[in-house]
Amino acid sequence: MDRGPLMEILEEMKGTGKELDLVILGENDPIEIRNVVEVAALQSTQGIRITTKQNYIWIDAAHVSAAWQVRDDL
Repeated sequence: MDRGPLMEILEEMKGTGKELDLVILGENDPIEIRNVVEVAALQSTQGIRITTKQNYIWIDAAHVSAAWQVRDDL
């Protein structure tokens, strides 16, 4: 997956209660990201640093197989 779409989704999550689940190639359980405070592109071509209220998370977007988020517009 390219970094751009993930960056857009994560930016929209800042300061909200929205959650994002990511599936990483080779893993059985999705990674859940919530309480996003800051998002930054890293110098690598697909690297993303995510700061949440609880953690610092570094992701290589090239390894993300799928991402999903609960719709709140229904």
